[in-house]
Amino acid sequence: MKPIDPQYTFDNNGQPVGVFLPIDDWNTIAEELHIDYPEWQKKMIDDRLDQYNKNPEDTLDWETISLQMHKEDETI
Repeated sequence: MKPIDPQYTFDNNGQPVGVFLPIDDWNTIAEELHIDYPEWQKKMIDDRLDQYNKNPEDTLDWETISLQMHKEDETI
């Protein structure tokens, strides 16, 4: 099994609050734990992957989104 590559998100105090996994890593874990998610969720993932593959330039990385969110917070 290849190593899993999680990405962590942190709150304003630097405390970890979330973990994001590449879909291949999630699928590996789900197979090992025998977790099966519903068909509607599988379709949603397939649709989003298809949309990304057709238009990868429409995707923002987390750093860009995070900066935008911080700017919005400053205006409130």
